[in-house]
Amino acid sequence: MKAKGIYLVPTRTAIYGEAEKMGETYPPQIVAKALAAAASHGTMFRAALRLGVPIALGTDAGVFPHGLNAREFGLMADLGMSPAAALLAGTRDAAKLLGVDASVGTLESGKVADIVAVPGNVLSDIRVIANSKLIRRAGNR
Repeated sequence: MKAKGIYLVPTRTAIYGEAEKMGETYPPQIVAKALAAAASHGTMFRAALRLGVPIALGTDAGVFPHGLNAREFGLMADLGMSPAAALLAGTRDAAKLLGVDASVGTLESGKVADIVAVPGNVLSDIRVIANSKLIRRAGNR
């Protein structure tokens, strides 16, 4: 993947969201298999990170309630991705993957930007990103 520039979009939130409610939905044998698959997914993510595979943030919104996709930042950081790299995965790298990085993804003159203000330093605690206090979409309210 690294050599070919193929992005990994791990969608950890989908796995985490399913694991949270699994015991109330599935029989014990399925729960055990799913939890093993989730652990394997974490191992895969750490290996991709260590090898320098490009990673973009994405979700399978719909598998979990909408509005919780910011959890993905923290779940990636839990597996060893730095908060700064997680932010880039959700902005610059996601835009690059989608082929729209000429117009979005970074704060640069001539690009359209959404700006989110949060109560804290995302580089110290990436999870504060889920508590946005101000959102400016395309520079507007």
